Amino acid sequence: MISLFPKSLIRILRFWFVLCKVINRIYSLRRSVATILVRYGETGLKGPPVRRRFEALLVENILRAHSHRKINCIVERQRGRLFVNSDDPEGSVGILSRTFGVVSISEAEECTSGIDDISKLAIESAKKHLSKGGAFAIRSRRTGTHDYTSMQLAAKVGENVLNAFPKGSIKVDLGNPDLEIFVEVRNNKSYVFSDKVQGPGGLPLRSQGKVLSIIEDRKSLLSSWLMMRRGCSMVFLNKSELDAEALGSIEPWNPWWNGAVEGEEAEDVIKLRHCKGLVLSWTLEEFQKKESPRPGVPVFYPLVGLVPDEIDERMKFLFG
Repeated sequence: MISLFPKSLIRILRFWFVLCKVINRIYSLRRSVATILVRYGETGLKGPPVRRRFEALLVENILRAHSHRKINCIVERQRGRLFVNSDDPEGSVGILSRTFGVVSISEAEECTSGIDDISKLAIESAKKHLSKGGAFAIRSRRTGTHDYTSMQLAAKVGENVLNAFPKGSIKVDLGNPDLEIFVEVRNNKSYVFSDKVQGPGGLPLRSQGKVLSIIEDRKSLLSSWLMMRRGCSMVFLNKSELDAEALGSIEPWNPWWNGAVEGEEAEDVIKLRHCKGLVLSWTLEEFQKKESPRPGVPVFYPLVGLVPDEIDERMKFLFG
């Protein structure tokens, strides 16, 4: 027992050292960056067990994507929202805007639920965006118990913003403002922001079954993207002449990307990878001319309802 004691003590000291480093990293990260508020849509409509599973998948996808980019981040889950603290907010916004399941994101300033603290941040935002005058609106919502309603909060914060400017230099316009200042109060914390970046929406990647996508041409990238947006895990079989750069354009949307399979038959890949479906990039015209394969699993045609101009427009927007 006596001979083992030093080794046990060393293990304890090592564990304590690592724990202190992790705590210090978290504390430093929380102090050094603004909070990124993440909203999701369809996931929040699911029943509690499914919603928890989808939220966990969404968090895992976010962490994996950040790890690939070597960006440190902390993700906090609250009902209906995720909060991301990052040492590279700009990089995190780029990642989150390409994360399936994310509807929109906002880089927010955090404060207490007190009206004075909220007003201070709202005034700072107004002075930043309305230096030459204009109209603004306060959009507020809250969760929890407070001594004010959402409308009372918006009215009081709006009044404080007006009083912080020379009389007549700015005004309130709820219908068509130049600046919208959003306030979300969640229990004893508040988040103030003025910008929203749209995400792709849909369901978190890997929340549905695994499917094989045959890459025949560039529009196959769009058909794969549409299936990923519905939460499918993807296996890619390259049957095209696209170069590595073109194939890699799907990677920013898929943190689980590990390249495409080459030189195999679809039926063999389906069996080997246990795929539950096959994805083809056929348009309606191609669907009518070609003979549909029968691989023994459902076949999906995500582009069959899109016209060529719409396909080109989406391809240009998503992949450049």
